[in-house]
Amino acid sequence: MITGFNVESKEHKRFHIPIEDSYGFDSKKVILAVADGVTRDPVEVLPKTKEEFAKYYPKISPARKASDIFVKRFLKIENGSQIAIKLAFKDTNDEIRRWNKLHIPKPDYAVQDLAGCVASGAVIIGTKFYYGFICDCGIAVFDADGKLKFRTENEGPEKYDKYIWSEIRKRFGKGADWKIPEIRREIRRNYRNNPKNPSFGVLTGQASAMKYVRIGSGRLNEGDILIVYTDGLEHAIYSDAFSHKIAERGFKGLKRLCQDNVRTEGSLVAYY
Repeated sequence: MITGFNVESKEHKRFHIPIEDSYGFDSKKVILAVADGVTRDPVEVLPKTKEEFAKYYPKISPARKASDIFVKRFLKIENGSQIAIKLAFKDTNDEIRRWNKLHIPKPDYAVQDLAGCVASGAVIIGTKFYYGFICDCGIAVFDADGKLKFRTENEGPEKYDKYIWSEIRKRFGKGADWKIPEIRREIRRNYRNNPKNPSFGVLTGQASAMKYVRIGSGRLNEGDILIVYTDGLEHAIYSDAFSHKIAERGFKGLKRLCQDNVRTEGSLVAYY
């Protein structure tokens, strides 16, 4: 059986910030997919309050478009293989490039940044699973007792924070801050999809994004649960409470648990 959901925090709902995660699954082909659209800059200088942020945020977000592109393409996979997984990511990246060329022809890495998403997905064939992910989306496998058997590494910006900000402050001074437009431009230009530096990957349509896609495979035992998720739920998934729900087969309670612990929004799809 497969189930999936998106949850958002009370604050996220209260300010009507658009949902930029996408998720989907195909029960017949046993395909699971999630994607997280990268948050946009609503204005050049970021607002100081959530109210202002929500006021200026695009109501139809390019980030959601990018995440929808991934899920739609991933569910078209016809066979389970690492080649098929990689091709789905490549096709997604190519489609996002075409969308950006049409809608954001002159990106500035700030308000007019490239639309993009991070994502993860899996295809299950019998007892074998094939997976792919980029950045801080991931895949996890739990056994019937709720014990974590496998997880992908978080390769998001946090992994490189120390290096990136050390370099940024060397160039821009100790007062360098994410709220400064030029700082955001610098990080997105030189520390995103840039193999020359320690950097993170995002499906923005840039060819270099594919260097950050990770592909793999594994085997499931009877009773195992496989989950694909966006980063907004990582801390909830890797918690004792989540493991207990898995062990109890309390799948209906997973959504409530994630809802109570999500910081902004997050999505998961579970196969069991």
